[in-house]
Amino acid sequence: MITLVPIGEVEKSVFENLRRPLAEAFGQRTKMEESITPTQASWDKRCSQYLAPVLLTELSPLSISDRILGVVDADIFAPELNFVFGQADVTRRRAIISLQRLRQEFYNLPKKENLFQERTLKEAVHELGHTYGLEHCSNPACVMRFSNSLRDTDIKGWNFCSICQRKISKK
Repeated sequence: MITLVPIGEVEKSVFENLRRPLAEAFGQRTKMEESITPTQASWDKRCSQYLAPVLLTELSPLSISDRILGVVDADIFAPELNFVFGQADVTRRRAIISLQRLRQEFYNLPKKENLFQERTLKEAVHELGHTYGLEHCSNPACVMRFSNSLRDTDIKGWNFCSICQRKISKK
């Protein structure tokens, strides 16, 4: 089972658009948990961003869940990186994604809801893929391809390439 956890306030429509495709991609049921509030320890005043590794630790392990995906509608970063779209903790089988930079409006561009939903799904599948032990893929169309920019995210699909699909099927 994949448990979806809002971190702070996140629109319900985000989860409505994720549940079925995530179940399809991983062959797992999905369920929603109540929202959690990020702690002060995860907030970096200097950057006005949340620190992704700390947010990951704030996701409580759930005994009935195989995987946990936290979704935050705020900007996040990781050590040595200005920002990240998401991050995964392979050992604890949990991941987070940030919605902030997936929106066109973040870049002062007109809103495109379908594009936002597509990007959100790609990042969710990508980060959850890491929790299954998948690494970054060299196939530009594979969801496991590393995204250094939104252009990279927009190029790839939300599905696994045949090689990554075989790896995940063995898990």
